[in-house]
Amino acid sequence: MDDADVFLKKLGLDSLRVHVTATNAMGIATFYGCVKFISNQISSLPYNVYRSNGKHGAKKQYDHPLNYVLETRFNKNMGPLVARRSMLLNCLVHGWSVSEIKRDNNRRTIEIIPYPCSEVYILHDRTSDSYFFEIPHLNKRLSQDDVVFLKDLDFDGAKGTSIISWQSRTIEIDLTTRQHAQQFFANRTFMGGFLEHPAIANVKDETAAKEIKDRVNDALLEDGLAILPPNVKYHSMGMSPNDSRLLEIFNMSSKDIAKIWNLSLAMIGDTEVQSSWGTGVEAMYIILTNSVLIPIARQIEEEINYKCFRTDELRGGFYTSHNFKGLLRGDFKTQSEHLYRMVTGGIYMPDEGRAYDDKGPLPKGTGARAYMNGSMTPLDLIDEVKLQKSKNSKKNGAADGRELSSSGSERSEGDAE
Repeated sequence: MDDADVFLKKLGLDSLRVHVTATNAMGIATFYGCVKFISNQISSLPYNVYRSNGKHGAKKQYDHPLNYVLETRFNKNMGPLVARRSMLLNCLVHGWSVSEIKRDNNRRTIEIIPYPCSEVYILHDRTSDSYFFEIPHLNKRLSQDDVVFLKDLDFDGAKGTSIISWQSRTIEIDLTTRQHAQQFFANRTFMGGFLEHPAIANVKDETAAKEIKDRVNDALLEDGLAILPPNVKYHSMGMSPNDSRLLEIFNMSSKDIAKIWNLSLAMIGDTEVQSSWGTGVEAMYIILTNSVLIPIARQIEEEINYKCFRTDELRGGFYTSHNFKGLLRGDFKTQSEHLYRMVTGGIYMPDEGRAYDDKGPLPKGTGARAYMNGSMTPLDLIDEVKLQKSKNSKKNGAADGRELSSSGSERSEGDAE
């Protein structure tokens, strides 16, 4: 081949042009798996309205309209899991997400409607330093107080920047490698080696060379064996899938993408690797929850608390909270030991412990009382208890002495008799 472009085409290297977008980034299995895992984990967590009663703790508010939205129905077209997952998907991939808040006449939230980032335009009024969100196909312009606005990392904090922008080089390497692999193996363009044919010396055009190549390919397809004429030599290029290092590049790319999301490959289904986070699933979930899920959930809570409650409700102690106990609970043995210690230590009442397994209260109200091992002593009473024990010990010692003296006298009188 005199034409270098023909050679590059055979290797699948002639037209590698990659433009990183949200769509083709989601086409990468590791990227898609990380986004799906994080969004599903947070969206499936219990999320409810609570009211703080000061030192008496907090109580779930089942009757509040916002609790119905968070727990039962976000809007007429979406349940809580689907709606929250849509909000998170836009935020994780595009860097931000917008959801409209609909309120009743009493300014209480009755619906939350997520919108795709592609349908929303963010407008900034520099005079008032306020943000507005325009949705052209619905002919709407919403103020920043009428939307739940989630943001990913950004230097100014005004509008989140897409992780695809931050890590475009990492994602581009993966996409370029996969495009090369696709072209490399497509339409039998994979080159395992060269045939050195004496007739090629007299061939002046590529068509004649192709005829010779086709004869060899036809022989391989029909019989699986090609008989080469004399003086024909085969030169291996050493470019099998393993030798070409494509698999190693894929593996490195998967690890780099998983690092972007701070996830272990084992968490998204790669069972061939061992997690470096811990020896068990419990340790992995604890680190995942604290380092990945809680910061995202915290932003959702802060935004909904500020936007979806009235001022008097905020002052009255209303707030929303995710329940992470399911992820931090551990295995069955750990759960059982934890509940046993909490109940016997007087922290939980038996009925509260039973509620963890969706069991009803004990009959006659016996589980509505707190119980504790009686060997524990308050710190401020330790000296008094020690003094009382000392007095009791002396009394018991004196009583034992009188008993011994009395029994000795009786023995002496018996001996005299």
